[in-house]
Amino acid sequence: MCDDDLATIVIDNGSAYSTAGLAGDDAPRSVIASIIGRPRYQNAMIEIEENEFYVGNAALSKRPIPSFKYPIEHGLVTNWEDMEKIWFHIFNHELQVSPEERPVLLTETSLPPKVHREKMAQIMFETFHAKGL
Repeated sequence: MCDDDLATIVIDNGSAYSTAGLAGDDAPRSVIASIIGRPRYQNAMIEIEENEFYVGNAALSKRPIPSFKYPIEHGLVTNWEDMEKIWFHIFNHELQVSPEERPVLLTETSLPPKVHREKMAQIMFETFHAKGL
């Protein structure tokens, strides 16, 4: 078990699943599908809920209504806007921690393009105001 007040947020972004937790924990606190679900047709899900998209396991539970998008392919982020939605969901709903208050450690595929690493850092600092990366 770790000291939650000081622990670094650790996120392993995978093409199928993203796992997240705090450094020092024995196991991840969250494992969610790396997926975004949106209604296939305009107004298709209005009667169910008013969300314009669903993240992770919530998207999978809405089958067969949503259209699914996977923002990570072969270990590389291909849709940064959707990846931000997954990270937001992890921080705010899965872990319930603020990246503004602690460092964030993100895993990446071996030898990612430099532009990929720069974009990840830009989003963490400019969008999520991460304390460190």
